Amino acid sequence: MQVDRAEFLRYLGWRGQETDEALLQKLDEAARRCLEIAQPRSTVRRFPLDGDLCLGGTGFVLEGRDVRAHLAGCHEVYLFAATIGIAAERELARLSARGAYEALLFDTACSCAIESYCDDVCEDLQKSCARRLLPRFSCGYGDFPLQAQRDICRLLRTDTAIGLCCDESCLLTPRKSVTAVVGITDEPPAPAAQRACGSCAACKHTGCAFRRKDG
Repeated sequence: MQVDRAEFLRYLGWRGQETDEALLQKLDEAARRCLEIAQPRSTVRRFPLDGDLCLGGTGFVLEGRDVRAHLAGCHEVYLFAATIGIAAERELARLSARGAYEALLFDTACSCAIESYCDDVCEDLQKSCARRLLPRFSCGYGDFPLQAQRDICRLLRTDTAIGLCCDESCLLTPRKSVTAVVGITDEPPAPAAQRACGSCAACKHTGCAFRRKDG
């Protein structure tokens, strides 16, 4: 897990503008603090997938045309959940009481950190899987409903496994957390240089201001 400076600036909306040393120092301080207190944890479980996108033995159906298109040809999936922990949440609350600027930078650093951690977990999954994995596809992408987070958390027992809860509004606590589906294809793994685990690779919103250049 890391907080890449270029990613940090991208999340802040930078598009090639000049940066000064004072700003870069603030970014590095926020990134360092985030990584100091982050407590990354994840849980993953493999399920068979039928033609109706129902996970075998669960009654949970993956709804939405976009996730159906993304998983076309897959007969198995991983359910995936990850968080960087509640300590980051508490630190953000402390910084928010002091001022908006430091809180914004820390919050952005945490967003970079959870995405980086998810990439790491997906890379480890690929190394242990004899078939090519698709980029993770999270609840809320396209028409894949956010409500699916409750089922993912329930099936993975995230509350006891990693301290991740989903409330009645389908929001996650801690906030810097991710749930996703990772499709397992029938193809051999792609070379490492061609793999795309990040969320942008699965997203159809190509005009997004926050899209990675390689996404």
